[in-house]
Amino acid sequence: MAAAGALPAYKRHIISEFLKDRSPYLEDITGHLKAADVSTAFGDRLFPRLVEQLKSPGMAPEKLVEALRTICDLCSHQENKCQAISSDVIAAATHLLMHENVPVRRDAARVISSLSLLIGGRSQLPVGSSELSTKLTGAVGAGPTLPRLAKLLLSCDDELVKLHVAEAMHAITIFRDGCQQVVDQGTVKGVTQYLCATLPDLPSSSSLSLCLLNLLQTLAAVTMYARDGMRDLFGTGLLAKIVGFLGRVPKTGLPHVTPEKSTDTIRQALRLLWHCGNNPTGRLETLKADGVRVITEYLSDGDAKVREAAVCALNVVSLETQGKRDVLEHSLQEVSRIIHSDAETTYLQETCVQLCRCASELPAFRFAFARHVLKSVWLLEKVYGTAALAAISPLLGTQEDLETRVQACAVAMHFLQSQTPGLGDDIRVPPLCPLSHIDEPPSFAFEECVDIIHNLVDLLIAAEKPAQECLKALTSHTKPREELAKLLRTRLVIPPSGHEAFVNSLLQNPEEASGA
Repeated sequence: MAAAGALPAYKRHIISEFLKDRSPYLEDITGHLKAADVSTAFGDRLFPRLVEQLKSPGMAPEKLVEALRTICDLCSHQENKCQAISSDVIAAATHLLMHENVPVRRDAARVISSLSLLIGGRSQLPVGSSELSTKLTGAVGAGPTLPRLAKLLLSCDDELVKLHVAEAMHAITIFRDGCQQVVDQGTVKGVTQYLCATLPDLPSSSSLSLCLLNLLQTLAAVTMYARDGMRDLFGTGLLAKIVGFLGRVPKTGLPHVTPEKSTDTIRQALRLLWHCGNNPTGRLETLKADGVRVITEYLSDGDAKVREAAVCALNVVSLETQGKRDVLEHSLQEVSRIIHSDAETTYLQETCVQLCRCASELPAFRFAFARHVLKSVWLLEKVYGTAALAAISPLLGTQEDLETRVQACAVAMHFLQSQTPGLGDDIRVPPLCPLSHIDEPPSFAFEECVDIIHNLVDLLIAAEKPAQECLKALTSHTKPREELAKLLRTRLVIPPSGHEAFVNSLLQNPEEASGA
């Protein structure tokens, strides 16, 4: 394959760098230049000469494109960017965004994208082309840059124009000051209108796919870093459109871009749902669109960052009661799998633990999760601490199968015998009173676990050792011992045959027994 040739404007500029040494009569030559001849401009005069060409009325579109491309090629480092900004390139490029020629619009957006990476360039965006002469801007008017970018995104049918506009918006919102500008100038409204018009359908070309990626990156940054960044998103239906888009993405990814770009697009969409979920309005819109079910599908994605974004999005929607119900219905198994996996990052697993604690404020989730991870005592202790006893207590009941009851008894033994129980969730939901019971598992079990004495006595046959150890730990405290005596006296508890002596021995005060 033949090597690709350099852009004409860039090639001419390289030649011009050598003219000073090659031609001793350079000044005489440049004195006869025409308005469109910029190839011999170099040094400090280069950008002013290019800007002069961009501002010249009636300049041929081909010459404008060459000048814009030359600026883009030159601004590969900060020094040239600073020179271009000080030469008023932003104003000229902003004016050309509304040019009737489509290639000129494309390259004008590229210039703004390049120069917006410097704070000096971003500081000129609110001014835009306002300071250009009326003679030049009279036909289209003058004004700031961002509204023109938004207008171009919505009104121009050219896919490359949309792509370069989206790239410019992304470049602006890499930085916090740019994010705030996008909000203050009302550009978020334009981006939202475009996405609402195109989603949830998949992009039909590579350019539109990359445009979508850049716009999602823009909104993800704005909703995270800008004041009132979510204001113009709510009530538009955008979050429902994004949920619908995520539900349509094939398992193989978006068809017109590389797998890496497809993965990043999905991640940015999930990040946007996550950030908007920090606001109650955003959470409700996501839940209404069946967002938990769709987001849960990405917990098994092959990319770790996608899984992290999905868990974070679930974490915020679980703050709502309906979100907890949806997490219980759709996400419990996948979340448990992630926590048990050795291949996941610590951040992802800790976020899953936080999600479990938040969803466990719904009793149904707490009991279902305890049943699902009953064999993982370490996980129950990490998530709940001593309060895990209340979660596994129903599994000791006679309505459960024997295997479950025996395993629950073993878990109860672990906690009741623990001298230094894990902290677990330090936000106590449901509330615990007195709080000191967290450090005294037997007292906690007696106060919070209904029928635990009945169930442990009944398990003396099927799980003799764990049941005996649990009863010993419980009756080492006065209140449980007195309760057991009362139950035996009223025959509400009848020890199994062969275990009467053991149960009766529990009624003796441990201190008196040791003294005797």
